[in-house]
Amino acid sequence: MEIEHIEVLSSFFKANLKALDFDEDAYLEKLIIHWGETGEETFTLPADETISGKPEAIAFSVKNRYFIRENGEEIPIEDLSEGFDTYRPVLCFDKQAIPAPIPNTTSPHAPINPMEVLRYKCGKSLKDVSAASGVSIEQLQEYETPGYDMASIPLGTASAISKALNVHAEALLTCAPALPRNR
Repeated sequence: MEIEHIEVLSSFFKANLKALDFDEDAYLEKLIIHWGETGEETFTLPADETISGKPEAIAFSVKNRYFIRENGEEIPIEDLSEGFDTYRPVLCFDKQAIPAPIPNTTSPHAPINPMEVLRYKCGKSLKDVSAASGVSIEQLQEYETPGYDMASIPLGTASAISKALNVHAEALLTCAPALPRNR
């Protein structure tokens, strides 16, 4: 199988995988197996492997490249009217590729999680907040679950998270509307 624009896939992995040292070839193999088994032209990283804690997907296409053999060489052909000797699938990642949308599995009436909104307003990733607060990404993801009871977060943890987000802990715990504090 040939691959076009592998750098698009590489940048997708680097931007979305939380593991800093991942085996790109292993993920590429998973993508190819997924396509071979399902025929789907999207590949989704599981939520537990992504920085955001949500499934991340990338779209791709597969086309065939046809060849005719002459003098021991394979020569690509475009016009199939005279036949072909062999073909290979080509996995294509468009340089302008927009990640495939992930279907929204939450109820349209699910409550909005204030911590996720605050983090979004502050322009910080889960990784940033985790590093600044000392709270694990997995724990932050749990706190950002829609409908999570924010009042159940331990006060010390809430204080560390609010400091990392630059908001008052009270705003975080009471679900009151809040904007980042001025420094």
